[in-house]
Amino acid sequence: MVTVKLHIEKPILPSQLRNLYQGAGWWPDRNEDGIIQLLTCGGAVGAWEDDVLVGFCRSISDGIYRAYVEDVVVLSTYRNKGTGKLMIDRLLNELKDIDVISLFCKDDLAGFYEVSGFKGTKQIVMHYKKQGI
Repeated sequence: MVTVKLHIEKPILPSQLRNLYQGAGWWPDRNEDGIIQLLTCGGAVGAWEDDVLVGFCRSISDGIYRAYVEDVVVLSTYRNKGTGKLMIDRLLNELKDIDVISLFCKDDLAGFYEVSGFKGTKQIVMHYKKQGI
């Protein structure tokens, strides 16, 4: 049975999150030092099967007006079983006092987020990525 806990309730080790990313085919170049930083920069939720991290999502926020949901990832064997919904619901509960919560996703995932109350917009998502270091 999967349980969902905030990072402050059940700490997520950087190695566990890195293993989850790798198992899902995500972020191959993220290292444990960077993961330590991302775990301390906002809310984070883990989905657990016993002591195995099978899902993760996080938020970045100014604490009052805006929050952004990032890195919603679930291992393939746990998808379409409600794990992602449990994580999003827990994260949204933690962000309940925030005015606007945003995320971006692929078109085929829009329905998943709409079930939790997200609505599509006509905004254009733009990124600036620092060039090679």
